[in-house]
Amino acid sequence: MSDAPRKLFFRNTSNQPQQPPVVRQVNEQPNQETNVQPINQTKDLNQIGLDVVQPGEVSLQQVNVVCFNGVQQFSGLLVATNYQVVFSPQRFPKDFRKDYFQIPYTFMIKVDRSVDKKQNDSIILEISSKDGRQLRYRFYREQSDDCACLFNLINKNAYTLQKTTLFAFTFYKEMQNLENEFQGWKIYNIEKDFERMGVLIQQESQQQQMNVLYKYVNNEGGQICATYYNRLIVPARVDMDCIQKTAKFRSKERIPILSYAFQVNGKIVSLWRSAQCRIGIGQIRSLEDELYLKQMSQQMVDEPENQQEEIQLKIFDARSDVNSIGQQTSGKGFENPMYYKNCSIEFLEIQNIHKMRESQTKLLKNSFSETISFISQLEISQWYEHIVSLIQGAVRISLSLTKEKLNVLVHCNDGWDKTPQLVSLVQIMIDGYYRTFDGFMMLIQKEWINNGHQFCQRSAIGNRQHSDDCRSPIFFQFLDCVYQMLQLYPLSFEFNVKLLLDLAYHHMSSLFGSFLCDSFLEIQKQKVMESTVSIWSWVMKYKEKYRNAYYLNPGSIEQEVIIPEQFTGKSVKFWQEYFLNYSSEFNDVYGIHPSSQFTRQSISIWSRDNLQEMYKALAKENQVLRLAQMDQEKLAHLNQQKFNQLFQIIQETQNEKIIEKLESIQLT
Repeated sequence: MSDAPRKLFFRNTSNQPQQPPVVRQVNEQPNQETNVQPINQTKDLNQIGLDVVQPGEVSLQQVNVVCFNGVQQFSGLLVATNYQVVFSPQRFPKDFRKDYFQIPYTFMIKVDRSVDKKQNDSIILEISSKDGRQLRYRFYREQSDDCACLFNLINKNAYTLQKTTLFAFTFYKEMQNLENEFQGWKIYNIEKDFERMGVLIQQESQQQQMNVLYKYVNNEGGQICATYYNRLIVPARVDMDCIQKTAKFRSKERIPILSYAFQVNGKIVSLWRSAQCRIGIGQIRSLEDELYLKQMSQQMVDEPENQQEEIQLKIFDARSDVNSIGQQTSGKGFENPMYYKNCSIEFLEIQNIHKMRESQTKLLKNSFSETISFISQLEISQWYEHIVSLIQGAVRISLSLTKEKLNVLVHCNDGWDKTPQLVSLVQIMIDGYYRTFDGFMMLIQKEWINNGHQFCQRSAIGNRQHSDDCRSPIFFQFLDCVYQMLQLYPLSFEFNVKLLLDLAYHHMSSLFGSFLCDSFLEIQKQKVMESTVSIWSWVMKYKEKYRNAYYLNPGSIEQEVIIPEQFTGKSVKFWQEYFLNYSSEFNDVYGIHPSSQFTRQSISIWSRDNLQEMYKALAKENQVLRLAQMDQEKLAHLNQQKFNQLFQIIQETQNEKIIEKLESIQLT
């Protein structure tokens, strides 16, 4: 099996006789549910000239059509499978990547059908993809029935609200051994995660302990919050009544929960996440919520009562202050420092999900445009202004934790978009573990999948409303931020850009079950873990493909914390491997761009261990040279001192000839 799950490989069919256009008559009594008429029996894709890497994928319909893209036209075979729509040209154009013509159903944002009066009433089928591709297929007038059946088939598969009909469930039947071997669904263990941090957490079954700051609470079945994980970490000294009342005061019941903590000088500095509070225009108070945040601010078990106005907890609201104030009209808002003692609040001025969607749409359109105004259009899209805002926001939070040693709470509106972006970036910046394979996978599983990022809604999986306001590239935007960090600190990440590219692709592909749902509770109810393959099982199997050969373990470099304090627009690198992936201007003929896979030989030559040995040898050599230089400087200084003493003695003898000769001597 190939190590590239997203690619289909085409056989050379130029010597095979061309199949004539298939013309079928459609039964006048269509299926009442889907209006789809089967015109071809299911076929193995190998029988029609396609080698496919996705086990379980079969052809549902195929027809000869003309694909046209701008001024270019290609005749070929259009195949609809149970996973995607693929076009196989008779002669493959050299300027196109082969996977350009492959669009999984859940990538489709819009499918249109129209009649071209100028071309003898031929029918145009147009498919728009969420990554910016637009493919148009021409059917001759006598193929109208085929076009109608194909159109209905695509709509049936692309716009299904039933999770179990997605290809991930079929893929699992063929790839169950992969999941059984690597068990990607079990990669995250909340207890092991916080044990690694060195933080003691009280178990649910234990009585109140005096030597702990935090405790686990049971959230099975969403009894506290329906969109959080089934186990939460909260302050140890708040009881269940306080937790439940705090939940009622927070949007979507998303109470503050512990994401990360570290010890320094006998204190525990902590990072929390939540949704906004329901304070409203009337400045409604919740004593339980205020008590909850007071307990969150504690850094020591026996910490004395703070009688001064000293800040102990800093709240970062990801929104602008104007937006946060506007939320009060709908009964929500932000914490008032008058009521939340020893707390301060800062606004990060990050735009909402609608601005992000509009920005990405402009950038993708520009990436596929053939105009020469690419640079100016890139600026107009404002995509990288948003990237800069996110990274700068994460920097401010990281500095509050590491330099000011303050506890931090992060929230946005509902705490499932900008909040996971920020807390994930912060953990990547301040903890090298989350820059390893295992740490990065656990981080995404913890902050995104388990704690309720709405992957299904944000990726519009199964949603035919292409203009739906819920759609937004939040997770992809996080990946672009990680890409920026990887460019700034190329030796600090165990993985390479290829992992980010495949995550960007597969969080919308429906090949894996990890990104199909909006919450962990939905994952449980849909039995997704029992019926699909986790993306992490795939990553672990093909880890070498994603390995950064230049990675230096944090133990081998001076600084584990990587906080880009001076990050500005000048620091941004355009992610051309993603945005120009299908552009002819970025056709990687030689396969040498950063996402290219290392060969076995190059990995053996430039392996991590070899690089670390080279680094150690160079460091040792530099140290020896430096010591030798210091010895030479000391010797020269000593000789100069002795010379000065001798010169002084001779001056006292007042022998002018000897003095004249000594003055001409230059010590080196």
